[in-house]
Amino acid sequence: MPTNKANSQHVTTGHLTGLDYSVISVAQSQKYNEADIIAGKMDVLEGSVEELPFDDASFDKITTVESFYFWPDPQENLKEVRRVLKPGGTFLLIADVYNHENLAEKTKENIAKYHMFNPTLEEYQQLFTNAGFQDVHVYTQNGEEWVCVEGHK
Repeated sequence: MPTNKANSQHVTTGHLTGLDYSVISVAQSQKYNEADIIAGKMDVLEGSVEELPFDDASFDKITTVESFYFWPDPQENLKEVRRVLKPGGTFLLIADVYNHENLAEKTKENIAKYHMFNPTLEEYQQLFTNAGFQDVHVYTQNGEEWVCVEGHK
């Protein structure tokens, strides 16, 4: 979950933490965000959603963008995200595609080629609910492929 300067400029209080499974992505993000890291505004760490390196109830807000497809055990990993979310906190999951009957053939080929987990909108709702998230909302926009799922602890 590398962070970027466009996001950090909007944060005037608090602290940003980025986490990624890839050593290369972490190194690139650390270099890109060096000033914010030195200033103590941000940390960028290597880790896995399977076992997040954070205490329970550590974060007010958590986001993931374009990574859920590759989570090793999506249902259990959502529970792990919820564990590190503070009571009343918000988790946003953003993906550029979700499973529906009108997926383009090329998209279907890529999903199969890269072994992507690609739930339907209903499955996203159920996954979040089963993980213990409350007030779950699934957002899409007509004519667009992306999905945003919001859950609260």
